[in-house]
Amino acid sequence: MTHEYEILFIMKPHLGEEIYTETITTFQSWITSTGGEIVSLKPLGTRELATIFNKFSQGYYVQCHFKGNNATLDEIQNRVRVSEIIFRQLVVTIDSIIEKPRPEKEKKAKKTIAAKPPESSERPTEKVGVKG
Repeated sequence: MTHEYEILFIMKPHLGEEIYTETITTFQSWITSTGGEIVSLKPLGTRELATIFNKFSQGYYVQCHFKGNNATLDEIQNRVRVSEIIFRQLVVTIDSIIEKPRPEKEKKAKKTIAAKPPESSERPTEKVGVKG
């Protein structure tokens, strides 16, 4: 079964455009060799990391949106894990980041709850007087 995924991976800084291009091409072949399809691929360039990671304060970011099956995902994760160039990656399913529309019943139920005025208590409130 085919699912949609998005991966963001970070390569070591200061390797040069040739190595970045070669690694991205290799990454694309990992997806297509297992029957996957690349929807979009965006090299985002060198950016500062939020914290120092593996003695790096910068990294070359690449974002890829692709369709694939479990074999595609396993191939990518196994290859990235042993890569000496890619030092960090995050894969998410597109379904997990897209907000799904709620069914009409839930919307109506929330409207009726919100529109209902608060019920007053049956007991009258007593005023406590202070002599003075």
